[in-house]
Amino acid sequence: MLDERLVHARPEMVRAGLRRRHAGAGAEAALDAWRELDARRRALATERDRLTLAVATGDASRAALDQAQGALTQTELAARTCLLALPNLPDPRVPDGASADQNVELNRWGTIPAFSFTPRPHWELGAALGILNAERATKLAGTRFPLLLGAGARLARALAALMLDSATRRGYIEVAPPHLLRPASLEATGHLPHFAGDLFSLPADQLYLSPTAEVQLVGLHAGETLPQAQLPLAYTACAPAFRREAGSAGRATRGLMRQHQFDKVELVRFAIPEDADAALDTIQADAEAVLRALDLPYRVVALCAGELPFSAHRTHDLEVWLPGQHAYVEISSISDCGPFQSRRARIRYRPASGGRPRYPHTLNGSALAIGRTLAALLENGQRADGSVALPPALAEYAGFSEMRPES
Repeated sequence: MLDERLVHARPEMVRAGLRRRHAGAGAEAALDAWRELDARRRALATERDRLTLAVATGDASRAALDQAQGALTQTELAARTCLLALPNLPDPRVPDGASADQNVELNRWGTIPAFSFTPRPHWELGAALGILNAERATKLAGTRFPLLLGAGARLARALAALMLDSATRRGYIEVAPPHLLRPASLEATGHLPHFAGDLFSLPADQLYLSPTAEVQLVGLHAGETLPQAQLPLAYTACAPAFRREAGSAGRATRGLMRQHQFDKVELVRFAIPEDADAALDTIQADAEAVLRALDLPYRVVALCAGELPFSAHRTHDLEVWLPGQHAYVEISSISDCGPFQSRRARIRYRPASGGRPRYPHTLNGSALAIGRTLAALLENGQRADGSVALPPALAEYAGFSEMRPES
C-alpha cells in the first residue's frame, strides 16, 4: 500500500507513477476517489474532535458524537479501499515501456544447445517418456492441471529437494506453510482485492487457495514490530500455487506452462531500506545458482514499468531457454516491493539507533518454478533418439542420469 502521506502531499507525482506503469483509468479513478474521501475524512475528524469537547462540556449530545464517529469510520474504510486498489510505483531505475518488448536484457549465462535434429517441445517429450499425461489430468480435474508419473514425479520431488537444500545452505529458513489462507493474508501482499478473479476460493470457509508461498512467508510477521538486529530475515518454502489465469490461452498453456496448479520453491527476504538493493542482488544470485547447478541457459531481464507486478517497484526476471519453443521463458520473477507489502501487513522494525518504527522492504523470488524447470530440463537435455540426459547435480538427487522413451 502506498504511503497515504505521500498520496496526500504529492498526488500528481503518484498519478505520474501510475501512468508510467500504464495502470489504467481505474487506478487513476481510485486515486481521485481517495483524494475526495481524504478531504472528507479530515473534515469529519475535525468535527468529531469538536463534538468530543462539546460533549465533555455539555454543549452537544453523545448521539451527535456517535453519529460523527460512525461517518468518520465509514469514510476511513472507503478511503482504505481506494488506497488498496493502487499498485506500487515504479523505481526511477525501472525502464519505461508498456509491454514485454520494452523489457531490458541485462545479461546471459550458459550455452544454448545445438541439435543435429529439430528439438521437440517438452509436452511431446514427456508423453513419449511416459512421465506426463495430460489426458488423465483432464479426467481428474479438467484442463490445465498437471499429472506427472513415474520418473517425472520423482524428478519433481528431486528438484524440490535440490532447490530447498540450495536455499537453506544460503541461509534461508525452511517453512512448511498452510495452503489455505485468510483474505487478510492475501490483502497484505497485494493479491486482494486486485487479483480476486485469479484466485481459487472456498467461500463457505472464507478461505483462499494460495497463489504463491510469497503470501505465507510475508504474512509470517504480519502485525509485528521486529528489532533491527533480527533483520535481514530470509525464508523459503516449497508449496503448490493455484491460479485461474483466465486470460491465458494457446501455446503458452501447453504441457507444464501456465497451469492452474504448480509447485515452486519461493524465497522471501525482509531487509531495511538501506540494504534493499543488496537483498535484491542476493535473491537473484540465489535463484541463478539453481539454474547454474542444473546447467540451464538463461538470461536476466529488467522489467519495464508496464510489466511490473502489482506490488513490485522493481523486478528482474530470469528467463530460461526452451529449445523446443525456440524462446526464453520466465522461470523466476525477483521483486523488491519496497515498504508496499509491509505497510499493508503492518510489519515494522525498530531502528537500532532508536526513533519511530519503520517499514522494512519485502523481497521475493522463485528458485524455482518446478514444472517450468522440468520442462527446461527435458527440452535442453533431449537427444535424437528421444531420450533425455539429466545434469549431474540433479542425477544425484533423482538416482538416475537419463530417461528413455517407453518401448
